[in-house]
Amino acid sequence: MLSVRLLQSEPRVMVGATAPTIGPDIEARVDEIWQREKQRRSHELYNGRLFSIDHCDAGTIVGWISEYRYFIAQQREPSLHAALKIKPLAVTGILSCPDGILFGRRSDRSEMDAGCWELVPSGGVEDTAVGPTGQVSLEQCILIELEEETGIGASELSARSRAVALVEDPQSHVTDVGIMLATTSSAAQIQRCFAALENREYSELEIVAPTEMRAFRRNRADSLGAVSAALLDALMQAGL
Repeated sequence: MLSVRLLQSEPRVMVGATAPTIGPDIEARVDEIWQREKQRRSHELYNGRLFSIDHCDAGTIVGWISEYRYFIAQQREPSLHAALKIKPLAVTGILSCPDGILFGRRSDRSEMDAGCWELVPSGGVEDTAVGPTGQVSLEQCILIELEEETGIGASELSARSRAVALVEDPQSHVTDVGIMLATTSSAAQIQRCFAALENREYSELEIVAPTEMRAFRRNRADSLGAVSAALLDALMQAGL
């Protein structure tokens, strides 16, 4: 079961922990899984670098930068978590516009949650968001995802982003930071920006009016991603 903690302020995210030492047997197993995945997914698989949490609370998140292949190996063989200890940090945006809140249906080709609906934008925290002092910009992360997934740029937002919740998944070991975003763009304008994208992570978008949110949550109970569902439940209960 996912755990949700509401935030009073944005947590400080820092690279400041040492990655675990990986023994040769585990390394060989990781490489075996990675090579198998590369064969299965061909050119679509890239060994990027992600932020992995060492420890966190409501105010501070400290971790290290890990190779993506360790996370893939851990996903395919959960027992590897004991040695790899990968706990990825991710961001999930709650984007509001004059017509409602934005949701996207993930492509059927998606590696994770294919065909599911989720809050947009969302994505992992990568090493590109790490500044020269080791501090990670969650705002930079969510704005990059926003433009890539919807075509909406930072200049079209009507307020600064605001972190409102931490969602921890003990099964996948992923922690999401829920981040509020707002734009003055209408639903029609958002759909036009989305339609102009060459590469789309979502097969379609839907803007849900606040008055329809509970019905949407109820009707999509079986197809709504777990993180988005947990965030919606917590935010609606808190009246946010």
